[in-house]
Amino acid sequence: MFIFPEDLKELERLVKFYNLHIVKEKIALFEKKYGKTFSEFEKEVLSSKEDFEKWDDYLEWKAYVKTLEDLEAHD
Repeated sequence: MFIFPEDLKELERLVKFYNLHIVKEKIALFEKKYGKTFSEFEKEVLSSKEDFEKWDDYLEWKAYVKTLEDLEAHD
């Protein structure tokens, strides 16, 4: 069986599309949970008394935002 380069490119495109979808869904869940954007939430978390649940969510959300930026930068 031979795999053509264009097939690999299509697979790569589909994997990227899938990853974008997953990351955007995770971000949307956080936006729904807190009713704000990541930047608004970040300001709140960094300027308020430590709340472990919010801090954990902040770190996870921040990672998803960074991943989204990385995925979108490699078009």
